[in-house]
Amino acid sequence: MWRKSKAMTNTQDLHLHLVSDSTGETVYQVARACIAQFPDVKTTEHVWTLIRSQAHLESLCAGLDRNPGVLLMSIVNQDMRQKIAEECQLRGIPAVSILDPVVNVLGRVLGQATQNLPGGQRRLDRAYFDRVAAVDFAVSHDDGMNMSHLERADILLVGVSRTSKTPTSMYLAHRGYKVANYALVPHVPFPLHYLDGLNVFVVGLTNDPKRLSQIRRTRQNAMADKDNMTYADIEKITEEVRNARRLFAEQSWPVIDVTRRSVEETAAAVIQLHTNWRESLS
Repeated sequence: MWRKSKAMTNTQDLHLHLVSDSTGETVYQVARACIAQFPDVKTTEHVWTLIRSQAHLESLCAGLDRNPGVLLMSIVNQDMRQKIAEECQLRGIPAVSILDPVVNVLGRVLGQATQNLPGGQRRLDRAYFDRVAAVDFAVSHDDGMNMSHLERADILLVGVSRTSKTPTSMYLAHRGYKVANYALVPHVPFPLHYLDGLNVFVVGLTNDPKRLSQIRRTRQNAMADKDNMTYADIEKITEEVRNARRLFAEQSWPVIDVTRRSVEETAAAVIQLHTNWRESLS
């Protein structure tokens, strides 16, 4: 039975200890997803990475004594995981090993013991180098570059300026997809001939004209750009968006409205559409 720690007497202020025997990325992402469900809580994050020795454990314990709260860990070594759990129990600090439920289920289903490899998802295997290649591809095919070399592309994102094409491409690249993107320019037809004979999945990205106007005006101010007077003009943008949607409809490309989506949400929608497209081809 856990005792309530000092930091939890006020639910609006929480110390969150994120502990890992590797880079801490896994536990950090899980913590971010969970704490987002409590927007009124002020969270102070204490990140503890590469926790693998007794000296590291002692340093962690000192940190827990200074700022008791909640501990989340992704520790694959069973002995270290048990020691941390025991130290937390002594201090009345709730501790959760975030990998255990999934690893235990997989172990039972597969009938295999876990390998206890810290940072195993970041090993230098083929998947890792595929992601590196995908990032390089996204960089070299950004904003309409190298459109004549799309034969290796998995996805092409098309949209008017400021519809999150580049950040979405980079996010998808880190997921292993080779993504190119093309910015539609007023009065410049989209070069459809570059897609002739290619099996590339094309997605159209659009945004609300008012939102686009705000984003473009902010960008112009940041760059001290006073020359392009029509870039943030709402009427011109409305026409751009209308013409873009007409192109998407003519080519039967799926469309994602990014107005109220984060880059991660847009990327997830692209992945789902791409998955459905590939399944329809098989």
